[in-house]
Amino acid sequence: MRRDFVDTVSQMFQIRRRDLIEKDLILHQLLLDLSQDRYLSSNFLFKGGTCLIKHYLGYFRFSEDIDFTWRVQEIFMSMTQKEIRRQLSWVIDETGAVFEDIAKKRQLNFRCDKGDRDYVELGGGNKTCTFKLWYDSEILGRRSFVKVQINFVEKLCFPADEAELRSLISDGSREIELLFPEYREYLKPIPFRIYDVREILCEKVRAILTRVGVKARDFVDIYLIKEKFGIDPEKYTDCIKEKTAFALKLYQKYRQNLRAKKHLIESKRLFKWGDEKDLLLRPINEKQFNQFNTTFLEHLKNIAETLNT
Repeated sequence: MRRDFVDTVSQMFQIRRRDLIEKDLILHQLLLDLSQDRYLSSNFLFKGGTCLIKHYLGYFRFSEDIDFTWRVQEIFMSMTQKEIRRQLSWVIDETGAVFEDIAKKRQLNFRCDKGDRDYVELGGGNKTCTFKLWYDSEILGRRSFVKVQINFVEKLCFPADEAELRSLISDGSREIELLFPEYREYLKPIPFRIYDVREILCEKVRAILTRVGVKARDFVDIYLIKEKFGIDPEKYTDCIKEKTAFALKLYQKYRQNLRAKKHLIESKRLFKWGDEKDLLLRPINEKQFNQFNTTFLEHLKNIAETLNT
């Protein structure tokens, strides 16, 4: 049973949130299956918070969804908006069919029904798509879902990388492998084409500026990228502005959100810890993090002032 596996991992790593271990197992299984699908692996780039923990930063926190971008952006450059919408309608059908097959294999509940928001949400004239793959959580005792978010039209600043994705226990536990041979695949790294870490950083900054509300994890992710790789967000201001301006042009809701964020940034009340602190698996240096945030908020303010809404 999945529950027994999750309980063993929870005890071994002293992790209280067993529901997040369960979800991470399902995420890893999905990524494994996607890596083995020729259509998905050749056309999409893996990105976002789950990419950070599974490749760049390790398991400093849990991430609860998986994010992708369409790899070859050049195909959209000569298309009208109507042509893009029509082309992406077909792409979404093709992509959804892959997820339907994987869901069936993994005993998840999903169908690519564009009229049912319980499974599929579309935005921006098909430029964004969210799939929800449902499962019966053996830990929570109720239905839960994995969210797959796809950006089809995007501004990319850096070439993609080839990488291996690792799980919470990828470095191995012979004991777990012997006890649960059916979950051996969770221990194995997964080859995948992914975002450059600088691209992820720039999109994290953009998300802070344009998404509804504020997620503490974005600040933590940016801070840890800077600490591990020496990548200062200020050095990539041009890319951040380009990517944000690109999104503002496409999505009216982002322009509205940025206007609201400008007031929050001005008030210096943008960052606050919430429930997301419970997602951390290892502590961060709070003093250094707070010092980083002070400087970073000034950087956000300078960027926001240059963007037209």
